[in-house]
Amino acid sequence: MPTSKLDRYRGALDPLPETHLAWPLYGAGLDKLGRNGDSARRALPTFGPDELLVRHDAVSLCYTDVKEINLGPQHPRLIGRDLVSNPIVPGHEASMTVVAVGENLRGEYSVGDRFVIQPDVWYQGRSIPYSFGMDGAYRQYAAIGKEILYGDAGNYLIPVPYGMTYAAAALTEPWACVEASYRVSYRTQLRDRGSAWFVGGSRPGYEINEIWGAESSPAEVVVTDLPADLLARIRELSEAHGSKLVEMHRDTVLAGSARFDDIFVLDGDADAVDAVAPVLAKGGVLAIVRETPMTRPIHMDMGRVHYDHIVYVGTTGLNLDAAYQQIPVRSELRPQGIAWILGAGGPMGRMHLQRAIQSVRAPSKVVATNRGLDRLNALRGSLSELARAHGVELLVASPRHEHRQYDRIMAEVLSDGGVDDVEVMAASTEAIVEAARYVARGAVINLFAGLKRGATAPVEAWQIYGPTQLRIIGHSGSGLDDQLAVVDCAKAGQLQPERSVAAIAGFRQIPDGIRAMSAKTYPGKIVVFPLVTDFPLTALSDLKQVLPEVYDKLGSGGAWTGEAEAAFLEATLPGGGAHSG
Repeated sequence: MPTSKLDRYRGALDPLPETHLAWPLYGAGLDKLGRNGDSARRALPTFGPDELLVRHDAVSLCYTDVKEINLGPQHPRLIGRDLVSNPIVPGHEASMTVVAVGENLRGEYSVGDRFVIQPDVWYQGRSIPYSFGMDGAYRQYAAIGKEILYGDAGNYLIPVPYGMTYAAAALTEPWACVEASYRVSYRTQLRDRGSAWFVGGSRPGYEINEIWGAESSPAEVVVTDLPADLLARIRELSEAHGSKLVEMHRDTVLAGSARFDDIFVLDGDADAVDAVAPVLAKGGVLAIVRETPMTRPIHMDMGRVHYDHIVYVGTTGLNLDAAYQQIPVRSELRPQGIAWILGAGGPMGRMHLQRAIQSVRAPSKVVATNRGLDRLNALRGSLSELARAHGVELLVASPRHEHRQYDRIMAEVLSDGGVDDVEVMAASTEAIVEAARYVARGAVINLFAGLKRGATAPVEAWQIYGPTQLRIIGHSGSGLDDQLAVVDCAKAGQLQPERSVAAIAGFRQIPDGIRAMSAKTYPGKIVVFPLVTDFPLTALSDLKQVLPEVYDKLGSGGAWTGEAEAAFLEATLPGGGAHSG
């Protein structure tokens, strides 16, 4: 029979309290989180026969939380909600343990079961995210009902094994966002039953075959100023596959409300590309078909690349199929290639770097850059040994503080043929333009940090449709499948999410964590242990002075471990019972 405080906590064996603590948000700003700078005491959540009562064991703080707290009712997902009378509890990166089971679920769940939650909850076609559509994880306990257990994508609770640390489990959600950016796919044909626009063209001899077929036939096709032979071919395909064909002047199209899934700009210049780009639909493909370089860069909306999943492709030849199919858009890193994590020093950048190093089909060389030197030095200390263990050459430099080393590394990269993959953590158009200087043929620039829609960057289109065949892609958020994949990798020992932990705190120190994130104090993630009511926000390296018995159990590079977590919880959980609030 377990007797230690930690064993009783892990098994959820102590009596449940009557009350617990939460951090409700009553408006915009950190002063509106909780009451008078402290958490609120609430009655323990009630739960019905078809619900679970769970205890939040670890919560990873996220920049999404900062935005939610700073904006309050002006946050896009909280517009129209009166937070004064109906506050929301933030927090969505969480691991949890079942502490009570509704009678109708007792054959399926047991006290002590452990889970993580995928917070992007959809139920009956409605988005109700954990921390926006319903209260989130800045509370010690929560009732879990049908919206989560029987959601549109399935059960949004993902089982985790007993041996996984609480911190690692909570971190599978931000890791899922990283993983999702490598799992996104792009079409190699026209969107079936979508809309397409073919505009321009001064060369005879255009062909279109593979991308337009029985399973990739648009419902409507608009044509503008096409060569006669291409117009005849499109008319033939439209008649064969039941597409509605409309001839229309370019200005008329642009003045209307139509949006197109596929746009072909034939023999047009940069002005032509920039003019039609705004009518590209979400998930759309814009194909540039031109034989020679343009006289100026195009202006690509990087916010739309990131949030709307649009992509530009192209070819110099007359076969329009080649624009989509000669080098299909990939999102996974090129095995044995050269990867560049641009902005590697922050929490998400470190995750991308760790993933590149630990990937089953890893690149042979990874360049890690960051403007700030302190974060970069922390990265050197924490991940250099991991890179050596996996046989990956890690090159690290700050372009601001170590410009000579940076120039040397990038010159070496160019001599090796250029970078195959650039993962951009910096929400900066200048960073994207800088990255494009060093790319190899078939390279991918993946925008992880989101720029606002309308933030354009000057891009040499010749890199897209010419011999380089550069692809600039982006992705936002994660789904259930992405987080399941991360949990599976962690269970298989292929990934250690807990390496992302940079600092830990108790529940009442959540505001300190929010301030630290805003100030970019730590190079990695802050993890809060909700049942540890009070523990000062502490960098792992500072545990040497605060809790030396925990510090001594950190792993290589000062990484969080299961042994360190066990020692921490044994030392800090309430002595009167692990469930006490």
